[in-house]
This record gives sequence, structure tokens and C-alpha cells, in this order.
Amino acid sequence: MAAFNVSPTRAPNTKKHIDSYIDYESRSGDLTSDSSFQSSQDGRRKRMDALNLQPKKRKIRPSDLDDTLSGWVPLRDDNTGAREESDEEGDEEELEGAGGKRKRYDSSDDPMKLWRPLADLFLDELLRHEALPTTSKCACCAKPWGPAARKFRCKACGMFVQCADCVLERHQLSPLHSLEVRVDNSTIHGPDACRQEWSGKFWTATSLCGLGFVYQLGHGGFPCPRPAPAVRDMVVMDFPAIHSVKLRYCGCDLSDHANNLQQLLRNGWYPATTVDPGTCATLHTLDIFRMQNVVGNLTVHDAVRVMERCTDATRVKGVPDRYKAFGRMSRQFSFLKRLQRAGRAHDARGVTGTRAGECALLCWACPQDGMNLPQGWRDVSPEFQFLYMLILAVDANFHMRNRLRANQRDDPPLGDGWAYMLEEHGYYEHLQNYVGEEDVSTCIAFQALLQKDTRITTGLRCSGVGGVVCARHELVRAQGVGDLQKGERYSNMDYIVLSAVLGILALWLAISYDIACQWRIYFPKRMENMPERLRLDLTKITLLFALPVWHAAAHERSCQAQNSLTYTKGVGRTDGEGIERTWSRFNTLGWASREMARGARADAIDDRLDHHNWEKNISLGTTLPHKLVVAIEERDRQVAGFEQVDSSLEEGLREEWQAMVDAWVSDRDQPNPYVASKTENVSETTIRRELAKEELEEAAALAPGRKLHGTSMSAFLVMGLQLESQQSRIRRELRHRPLLVADQTERISQMRRSFFVKLVRFRRLQAVYIPGAVELLMEDEDSRDSELPAPEAEDVSLYLPSGLPAARRAGCSEKILQREARLREGQLGDGIGKLRRALLSRTHLWDWKDVRVRGQRAGTRSAVLSQRVEENIQEIAKKYRSNRRALIALRGADKCEEWKELREEDIRGDDIDDVDAGARRRLGRVGSSTRERYRSKVAGRKQDGGKRAKKQMSWIWTSGGGPGEDEGELREAVRIEWSRAQARRDRWTEEVMLLREEMKRVLRFLHSRAIWWEERLVVEREVREDVRAGLRAYAARQASTARAIARRFRSMWDTAAAEVVRAALEDEAGMVPGEGEEDVVQSGDEGEDTAFAEMPDAANRPPIGKKTPATRCVGPSLKTIYF
Repeated sequence: MAAFNVSPTRAPNTKKHIDSYIDYESRSGDLTSDSSFQSSQDGRRKRMDALNLQPKKRKIRPSDLDDTLSGWVPLRDDNTGAREESDEEGDEEELEGAGGKRKRYDSSDDPMKLWRPLADLFLDELLRHEALPTTSKCACCAKPWGPAARKFRCKACGMFVQCADCVLERHQLSPLHSLEVRVDNSTIHGPDACRQEWSGKFWTATSLCGLGFVYQLGHGGFPCPRPAPAVRDMVVMDFPAIHSVKLRYCGCDLSDHANNLQQLLRNGWYPATTVDPGTCATLHTLDIFRMQNVVGNLTVHDAVRVMERCTDATRVKGVPDRYKAFGRMSRQFSFLKRLQRAGRAHDARGVTGTRAGECALLCWACPQDGMNLPQGWRDVSPEFQFLYMLILAVDANFHMRNRLRANQRDDPPLGDGWAYMLEEHGYYEHLQNYVGEEDVSTCIAFQALLQKDTRITTGLRCSGVGGVVCARHELVRAQGVGDLQKGERYSNMDYIVLSAVLGILALWLAISYDIACQWRIYFPKRMENMPERLRLDLTKITLLFALPVWHAAAHERSCQAQNSLTYTKGVGRTDGEGIERTWSRFNTLGWASREMARGARADAIDDRLDHHNWEKNISLGTTLPHKLVVAIEERDRQVAGFEQVDSSLEEGLREEWQAMVDAWVSDRDQPNPYVASKTENVSETTIRRELAKEELEEAAALAPGRKLHGTSMSAFLVMGLQLESQQSRIRRELRHRPLLVADQTERISQMRRSFFVKLVRFRRLQAVYIPGAVELLMEDEDSRDSELPAPEAEDVSLYLPSGLPAARRAGCSEKILQREARLREGQLGDGIGKLRRALLSRTHLWDWKDVRVRGQRAGTRSAVLSQRVEENIQEIAKKYRSNRRALIALRGADKCEEWKELREEDIRGDDIDDVDAGARRRLGRVGSSTRERYRSKVAGRKQDGGKRAKKQMSWIWTSGGGPGEDEGELREAVRIEWSRAQARRDRWTEEVMLLREEMKRVLRFLHSRAIWWEERLVVEREVREDVRAGLRAYAARQASTARAIARRFRSMWDTAAAEVVRAALEDEAGMVPGEGEEDVVQSGDEGEDTAFAEMPDAANRPPIGKKTPATRCVGPSLKTIYF
């Protein structure tokens, strides 16, 4: 059998009877190969062989991965057009469509209006409880009252009246109820009331202890066959009161030989000490206080005061002081709850085997390898790898200061480094080796950079904290918070950031930091001095650095564009300000923890951050779809906007500009396509040097024996310009100081004397260089009234060439006219640069005031500073206009077109890329728990009636006084708009893809967490059987909770976009789930995990934007818990 190979494009040679060929690049499945056909000479037998087998090269999308959720698309936007609408507007539209507006009712619109006439009724009913009900017998045993019977009632049980025997019997199992007693004679009997005089018939407080009641531990209040002989006194703190209780410990075998501590804990009473405790707090009270502390910032001091006032508001009786004891118990209880939720009780290593960061609550939506990423995520095509990028935000908070105390004891944290605060030993050991830092200041002097080594720290153990959060969901990273000893030093922030990313397996890491432009320069070099365990392998991970959106306004324009998140691929519409929103919730903790010892403060911060992370995680069910609706709408708008700009371009121009964008993305040292290519203005200093060089050349060219004047022409002109500036300073002092005090008057007098001393020399030189000015001065003197005083320094006419009348200026030499014109150009260029910097400072000052300034004192200082900055801007503008008029007088208006007229509307900030600022603000506000102050100012200050996005950039932000009208500059303007429109389109497209991927990651994380808890149903520790049963029950409940949350999220995310918006708006009004850490979950059917089932067909769901009935699918009812 002979085999021959030919190309399929070449016809077989029938004369030679060659009947075999190769079919190149035939494909089958995921393989490519060359097919060889062979036939016998007689043509009866044929065989095909596959040669050169190779895997097919194709684009791998995230939907191609082997994952249950890979084909699921949350809020599928087949029909776009869903708009975010307010709760009231949506309801009103729906009702209008049904035939009219809804009927108004006072009961819902103004309930206080209905209550006011009934105030007397409510007051009478409240006072009715002060009297004895009209009853002649005990409500429980029905025995009639005796003549001196003591009558009791318990508000916790009900307002009915009981006798002494019944009240003791009913409260055998409830020793912490508060009682009231009433007797019918003139003296109150009983141990607690024998010192009180009876002055009428009313209810008075008493206690079970006063009735001789003794509570039995070990049996829940039931009798013990062999109780301990001693009766103990115990102070029990049970919100809202503090109780004195008599009790006996159990001594029989039914208590399993539990010691006193175990008996108290099994009864739900947490002991304040481990040796012979005399104070306890109920677990319910500790749970309530922790919730009030992390939600409402209630301190231990205030909580104890509340219980003291509820126990005895009149302070007639003595209430035991249990402030320190309650502080210890609450701190220990919160720490134990964090251990419990982290599964430390289920680990064979026990509590002491806890690793760094192991008790921290992770972000459900951020990429966590092995938890919420699909298999093969590293193999996706490069254009989709941004979906698995970790985006972090870094910043410092100087409200979290902590003072040194002379009497403080060594009080280490209960779990040093186990959650969010850094482990102290390694951190401080690193800082001890710190000596100094090398800074590179290539941007505007930013506050954090200026104060990193100069912040006042006298009397402070730390001046604040540095932190790292996930920029998109605002959860604090494990090991992501550390104390700052002296400002925001690189050595501190480097260690905090590297600790927060320890162990990550992402391919891309983006970091947003308000001084990222400076911090990133030597970051790889500084990382070499870090402990080896913290160093990142830069060969396996790509680092990106960017500026937060709001903070970027304080940087130079070139720095903004170079480090903008808008132009950073893969970050979507992340604003980088999530850490600022996080810090705003913790400023109140700064005041509460300022005097704490270091250990108590670290535990308090860990507890508050734990609650913050939980709230952010559990709110993802509403915030993610709400953000997705906003992103889909804005993406469609930006896509349409870009297509409109792009459709008018020539093909060659589009390819040229796209190549420029690609080159800049690959290497940011290349020309930036998003900003105008500007050439810096020539400064006055440069022009002075050039003039001095020219004058030296002129002097060298003079004939021998000729001499120039001792002061050159340019030096004379500079002297005149300096005198002009001095006159302006004097006028500014007089204009802004209407009521002059002694020192201000003396300062102005000194400025005037200095002016006249310099003027004498200037006049002598003026006679040499500008003879025509002498004649004008003589004419002015002759026309002045001799009886009037001489003009002040600020009113003196200098008569530089530009200030001469046109007829007199013609007598000046052309050389002096040209040289003054060049010096005026230098001053104009300097003025534009100063104006830009002043506007940047004003923008930063405005935003800083809106967000950070609180209180009258700080507000007054900020207002004064703002006024000074505004005055400076106006003075710079005034000097620019004066120099421009002088230049026009010297050269003519037609030769000064490059220096445009500076109008008031031109004096505004660089409105860089604010077309989608409104949508970006809406995206950042989703999920915010507090109302944002001055939202329009913080995220982007609106000017001129909110038309900022429609305005063109002010000409002062381009070089040489602004762009002209030539074709090249117009083409550049179109190129900038095209590049920015493309960037906005790409970022919003990425935002939609990121949000959908984050939804999938949340469901994957909950699924993996449920499996993690189910694995702990097999207890590895050697414990008693009853403890083992408790561990198994807790693990089962946590797994059920994770699956219940996943089902609820999935049911919400399967709805239409418009329905999600309505649900999110309703949830913002108060649906954020409470902690309820240990409450039972209504988990529903546990046989099937419906949260991970296949998504229903899109045809069965209403399209986005279509009106649907006002019903909400909120999934199974549940009370969420930590896990």
C-alpha cells in the first residue's frame, strides 16, 4: 500500500493515479490535526490517519470554566432601560397606572396629629397602674386578702396582684424579676423595707432576696437533693437592672461534679472572676451590650450607669458599683464570641493554636482561592483576568489616637493578631529597625506626605491607625490595621499592607492610596527590608497603583491622569474611597478608646471591625444588585456616547489613537492620550537668565573704551516690576484690613518706607533708560495741589514703558520695549502655574472641609483658611490681567492672542472626566449606612447649576495661555474626548462584569463555608459527650445558616432589575439584618441546596424595565448569624 500526501487545494494528478492527500487543519473537538488519507493501488482499501495532534488554541471565557454558576447571569439585561427610581416615585407611578393616586390617610401621613387629642387618655392609663386594682383576692391562689396582707406584683410576669407565697413559688425559676410590694398599714415590713416610713398607700420596690428567697444552682432553680450548705450573696447584672441574689451551689451527682464556675455558666450567668466570684452578668445582658456597643457606640461606663438608674433612679438605696467587673466580662465575652464564630472550639489545636488573622471575617465577594473561585480561573484569556483581581484601598485614620497613661498596666490583647489588628511583637520589632526614609516628591505636597514625620505625638502611645480594606466592598482585611506611632510613615504602611495581603494567590493586585504616586516609587526596594514571610513575589503577581477619586483632586493634573482609576484597566468604576466611608463609622470609637489600655483598645477595635465586616457581607444581597442596575444603565449610556464620537472618525485616525492608548496602557511613560500634550510656560526666572546672557554678549561686543551703565536694562526693568508687586501687597493689606491694629499699621508703614527707598534708585535709572518718563513726572508734580499731601507708596506712578502713553512710548528704544514684553510673558506664565496650584489647593480644601471638619472651632479655622486661599486666587488673577494689559500695550492685541483674557468663569478647577460622576456617586452611596454630607461636593463639586459635566475644560489648564484655533489643536481635543469616552465605556462594561462575577463569588463562598462547617460535625477534640453534642449542633446550625443566606441571595438575584431596585430601596430604609449571633435560623428544606441549582430560563422572567406587580421574593425567613 503506497501513501502520497498532497495539498487539498491542488487537484490530484489523475495521470499518475495519486489518490491520497492531506486535509490540513481539520478540527475535531478541542484538538487540531492534519488528516492523512491512504489508499491501495487498486483503490479498494482506504485509511485515514491523524497527524500532528495539538490542543486547539481558543479564547477561554469565564463561562467556559467547569463551575456550577459559570452559565448563570444575574439580572440578565436582555432588555435594557431599567432606571433607578425612588421608593415614592415607583409607588406613585404604579398607582397612577391603576387609575389614580392613592388615598391619603392621617393615620399614616401624620399619626402625631391623631395622638395629640388622646394625650390625657394615655396619661390617665399610665397613672392607673400606680393604684391597687379593685380585687379582693390573690390572682394566683384566689385567697382573700387579710387585714395586713402584703400584696406583690411583677411587671415581667404581668400587672396582676399576688400574695407572698405565690410570688415565691412562681419565681422559683426566675430569680431576676423585679417586684413591687404594697401593704395596708403605716409601716412596710420586710428586711429591705424596715427603714422606710409609710406615708400613704402606693407601690414600692422590693426584691426576692428581701423575701428570703434562695436560688438553687445546678438544677435551674429546682430543689437539689444535696445542696451546698453555704448561702452565697451574688450581684447579678441583668439588663436593665442590677440584682442582689442569694444562691446555693449544687453538691449532688446530677451536676456532673461541675465546679462553681461551670454551674454559673450553665445557668447563663457569666462570672466576673475565676476565684470565688461575687458578681455575674447574664449572657443575654452581655449580648445586648455588645450589640449596643458595636451599633450605637454605647460604652461600658454608660451601660452601667443605665442599669444603676433603672435599679434606683432616686439613689436612696445603694447600688453596687460594678463598672470594672462589667468591663472585664464584656471584653471576655466578645472575644469568646469571635473564637466561637471562627470555629476555634472545633479545632484540635484549641484556642492557643489560633493563627494570625484566623478570627477575621473574610469578604464573601473578593476573590479567595479555594473558596469562591471556579476551577481553572488562572487559565482564562488575558482580557478576562481582571475578573479575579484583588482591589484594595489604603489610608490612615488619625481620629484613633491613644494616650499614654502614667498608671497603665501591661494589658496585652486577648488574641494578639488573631483578627484585624496586627500582631504586636513582629510589628514593633520591625519598627525598631527603622531609621529614616527616602522620599521622592514629584507631585503636589500632600498632607499625608508632609505630616508623616512631623505630626505632634507628645503624650500619645499612637497617633492613629493605618488600615487596608477591599476597595469594592469595604471590608477590613485580616491583619489589616496597625497603630501609627508618628504620622503616616512608609515603614508602618508598608508592613500593614503586606500583612493584609499575606497569602493571597491573585494574579493581579490593585492598591488605591491617596499618596500612591509617591508611595509606589520605592515600594519594591523597601519590600526587600521586610520580613521574608511578607515579601511579595513580583514575578507571579502584577501590582497596580492608583489614586482615590476624591483625593486625586489635590494632586497635580498630570499626576491625576497618570494614576487615575478611570484609566486603570480592570478596576471597573471603583472609586477607591471605600476606606474613607469605613473610617467615618469608626471615628466615634476613637473618642471611646482614647484612654483605654492597649489590650482593651485592640480588642475593642477587633470587635467593632468584626461587626462592620458582618454588616457589609450580609448587605451584599441588596447592594450588589442595586449597583448592577446602576452600572447596566450607565454602561448602555456610555456605549452609546462612545459610538457617537467614534462614528465620525476616519479609520486611519482611529487606529492611530488606539495605538496611542495601547502604548500608554503598556508603558505609562509614553504620552498620555487622555490629557492635552502641553509645553510648560517659560518662567520669569528663565527669561531673566536669557536677558542677562544677551547683555553680557552685548557688553563684549562694545568698542573698547565704551562702558555700560552699572545697572543693566533688564535689572532696571526687574526693579520696576518688583516695585509694582510691592504696591500690590500694600493695597492688599489695606483692602483686607479695614480695622488696623498697631502692629498692622507699623507693618504697612515699614512696607511704604522700603518702597520709597527703592524708588529713589529706580528714578535715577529711569532717567537713563526712559527719558520720557521724567517729563511725565514733572508734569504730574506741577498739576498736583501743593496743599495736599504727597501720594502714598501704593499710589505712585512708576511709568514703565508699558505704562507710558502711546505718544511718549514711541520715544523709547525698541530694545527696552521688547525686554519688558519678554519679562511680562514670564510673569504671565508664572501666574498661570500659580493659579493652577491655587485652584487645586482650593478644591482639596473644600472637599476636606466637607468631609472632615466638624464643630464651630474647626469650622471657623477652615473658613478663615478658605478665605485666604480665595483671596490669593483673586490676587493672582488680578496680576495676570495687569500683565496682559501691559503686554498688549507693548505689542498690540493681535500679537498677544496666545494669552487669553482671564474671565471669572475661567477660574475653575480642572473638570477632568466628570461626565459619569453622577453615576459613580450613586454607585458609591449604595449600601452606605450613614447619610453622606454634601454629596455633590465630596465626590465632585458641582458648579454653575450642576452643569459641570457639560462644560469644556478651562483654557488655564493648557499651556501657553490656552489652545488656539488651528487644526492640530482641534484634532487633539477630539482625540482626548474619544480616548476618555472609550475609557468610560470600558470601565462601566468592566463594572457590570465584575458585579456579576462578585455575585457568583458570594454564592460560592457561602457554599464552601457551609461545607467547611459540615466537616466540623466530626469533632476532633477530646471533650465530654455533652460538649461534643454542642459543637456538632453549632456546626450544623452554621452550615444551615450559610445555605439559607445563599438561597435568599439567589432568589433575590433571579428577579428582574426593576424589582431589585425597589427591594433595595425598601431595604435601605431599615432592613439591614441585625446580628442576633446565636439565634435559630429558619433554614427551610435542607435536602437540596437550591442556591446552587441551575438558573431558570430567562424567558420565564420579566424583562428589565417592565412593570411588575409590587411583590418581593425575599427567600426564607431567617435571623442571620456570624459564621
